[in-house]
Amino acid sequence: MIGAAMTMMQYNGTEKVSYHKEKIIDMIHCAETLYGCSLAASYEGKQMPSGNYYIDPVLANASKIHEGKEMAEATRLMIDIAGGFVADLPSDRDFENPEVGLLLKKYLKGVGQIQVEDRVKMLRLVEKMAMESADTISDIHGGGSPAAHRLTLFRESDTDYKKQCAKRLAGIE
Repeated sequence: MIGAAMTMMQYNGTEKVSYHKEKIIDMIHCAETLYGCSLAASYEGKQMPSGNYYIDPVLANASKIHEGKEMAEATRLMIDIAGGFVADLPSDRDFENPEVGLLLKKYLKGVGQIQVEDRVKMLRLVEKMAMESADTISDIHGGGSPAAHRLTLFRESDTDYKKQCAKRLAGIE
C-alpha cells in the first residue's frame, strides 16, 4: 500500500504536498507497529512439551486488534492520496472507445513524462488493493472476533503484577 500511495503521489505531482507525506508516515507507522507486534508475539512465545512453539497470546491478540483497526485506516489513506479516480475510473472499454478514448487519455494525463496508461494501471492497483484489504469482515473478524481478542488480552495479562508495579512506584507497601 505504501509503495502504491507513494507512486500515486509521483504520478499526480503531489510528492511535495506535506499532508500527503504525513499520511505516508502514518501508513509506515501502522505497518511497522503491526510488524513489531507480530515479531514480539513470536519472540515471546514458549516451547511446548511437544517441541512446538506457541506464540504469546497477549501480544498476538494485541497485534490482531491493531491490524483490524489500523489496516482499514491505511487503506483509507492510500485511497485519499491516490485521488478520486480510484472510485470512478473509466473502464478499459471507455479508453478503447474511438469517441471518448482520446479525451479520457488527454484529461487523465498525470505530470511530466508519466504515461496515462501507467497512471491508470497504478490507479487500478490501488483500487484492487483497497477492495481486497477493505474486506472489513475479514480484517476485523479474521481469526476471531475483536471481543474474543480483547477477552484474551485481559485474561492472559498479568494484571496483578501490573498493580504491584503501580503500588511500588507510588510507594505503597
